[in-house]
Amino acid sequence: MKGFSIEDAVPDDATITGSVSAAQQGEPDKGKLSDQATVRNVISALDFRKWGETPIPWANPETGSQGTITTVAESKTDTGLCRRFQTSREAFDGVSLYRGETCLEKDGAWMLKSFAPL
Repeated sequence: MKGFSIEDAVPDDATITGSVSAAQQGEPDKGKLSDQATVRNVISALDFRKWGETPIPWANPETGSQGTITTVAESKTDTGLCRRFQTSREAFDGVSLYRGETCLEKDGAWMLKSFAPL
């Protein structure tokens, strides 16, 4: 009796039954970037004379994320005014704590210098 043998069985590399593209390395998370901009805007608009060290809530309707800024420290450097802060971020991917710094540039715009998880 002659039939199909295991030696004749070769994988068929030409057929693809399913495929998932690989994640792009270095591709920024647009949701997190939008949240960072929201936090920067809240920090830059903060009036220190009225603040009183009360936690400051923030929300980003674009991403659905929200959080609370709990610490803000203002300092003057050689380059200008900077504010260091700590904030929470509650999003669909979880809850995280971040520490960051934003500084007032010579052109009058606030630039986010750092925003990193604790």
